[in-house]
Amino acid sequence: MKKIILLLLLVSTKSLFAQGDREITYGLFVGGIHSTLSNLPDMIVVKGLYDGNTFEEKGKFGGTGGFFINWKYPYAKVAIQTELSYSGQGTDLNYEDIKGLKYKMTFGYSYINVGAQFKYYPFEGFYIGAGPYIGFNLASDNIKYTSNAQEVFGNSGAYFEPDANVEKVLKASFTGKNYFYGTLALGYEFNSNFSVGARYSLGLTDAVRTEENGHRYSENKNKINSISLIIGYSFDFDDLGNF
Repeated sequence: MKKIILLLLLVSTKSLFAQGDREITYGLFVGGIHSTLSNLPDMIVVKGLYDGNTFEEKGKFGGTGGFFINWKYPYAKVAIQTELSYSGQGTDLNYEDIKGLKYKMTFGYSYINVGAQFKYYPFEGFYIGAGPYIGFNLASDNIKYTSNAQEVFGNSGAYFEPDANVEKVLKASFTGKNYFYGTLALGYEFNSNFSVGARYSLGLTDAVRTEENGHRYSENKNKINSISLIIGYSFDFDDLGNF
């Protein structure tokens, strides 16, 4: 899969430039992204271990932005767009039980994303796109933990690890991984060189690895899905005045 993506990013300029009727642009895009990381409760507490607790997964908002090159062939109403981008993605996991214990784990990962999408233009300016991407995790141990354990049980005589110690255990037990995902996109490219778009990204491979541990944390398939809204601005690659 990595080789396929690299080949897409290094599309032969010789074959592309051989076509006379084509438009090559490059530019930047920025936007907001909302992502969720699946199957976190089953990773933390084994199913059926005990009752009287609830988990709530809440997706997180983050930012995204990057650089693109777009090879467009108006006569065929298609284009290939290669990209290099950054995104901040993660999920909050909220726990509560009948004894009053509450805690929150925040999985907050950062990625460098590389990929490409095939775009079809059914109408002038409007496009539908799809393609493969890979996200390289830049913050594989970025997990935060907070709880009310000391507040609720501090005078009971029972010992609860301080939040900082629990956080260290979580960082050692779970490692954010690089992962593959597919993206579906809709957008509009204005004559003014501005563009707007919406994307849905579906995780295809596991994004978190559970390390060996003594806390019954288990390995699961944790996939990242996200929705993003972006705006972009492009320049004409053929105009040497841009360089």
